Amino acid sequence: MNKELQNFLAAGCMMTGIFLLGVNLSIHSGYLFTIIPLAVLTCASSWFFMQNKRHASVITSVILVGTCITINMLESPDYWWFVYVLPIAVCFPIVVWIGSSAKSRTAAVLISILFSASYLLLNLFFETRFFWSLFPLFAMGWWPLSCSFAHLPKRFAFAGSFWIILFFMVLNGITTPNYLWMIHPTFAVLWWPLSLYFAKKPFRFAMICAVMTIVYLASVNYLTTPNRIWAVFPAFAVLWWPLSVYYFITVPKKRNHFRT
Repeated sequence: MNKELQNFLAAGCMMTGIFLLGVNLSIHSGYLFTIIPLAVLTCASSWFFMQNKRHASVITSVILVGTCITINMLESPDYWWFVYVLPIAVCFPIVVWIGSSAKSRTAAVLISILFSASYLLLNLFFETRFFWSLFPLFAMGWWPLSCSFAHLPKRFAFAGSFWIILFFMVLNGITTPNYLWMIHPTFAVLWWPLSLYFAKKPFRFAMICAVMTIVYLASVNYLTTPNRIWAVFPAFAVLWWPLSVYYFITVPKKRNHFRT
């Protein structure tokens, strides 16, 4: 992005902020309802205007935290919800300051641990009614996974599917341990690594996925309506898949191979 475009965007953000502030003061001067868009525009203008992005990241984080504290104290001073923004405000400048090193696996693991530990501590000591930190933990886990296996799609698919299944397993155990609903996302996620590992082996792929589908249907049948066996009907339909692949793909390939 050239300097002229950066200055144009910064000036546009400042002009928009002044306009919104004027509208706010003229319509409802007793309540500053434009504080959030003003903070966003200020962060954007500082980011575009300042050439040193490291300093701009610190200023952006300070503005973000200051805005959240102000809104928190004005609207709900009895509950300090601004503390949930602090890990984001701290990690963002760190990522900008280390620059291209943030793409390394070591930096991704360390920053993810710092970010996740912050929300875990907030969950344990500040808001203990529900294990909500599971969600930011799950989200941050994708950063080191991407840095570690981005160039290895098969390993990334295996590690990513394992991470997703583990997340739903824990979530299932916390929310509704009496019903094993995690089998539904697990069944959907397993198609990802299987498609990559057996993309060039259609018959083996069809056999494994057909067995997996039948097991899934049987599990749903057992969990939902164990007194009525209905899974045999879709299972019979699924078996036509590997049968068709064998006789229309595998067998013709073998014939052509022997002829040559």
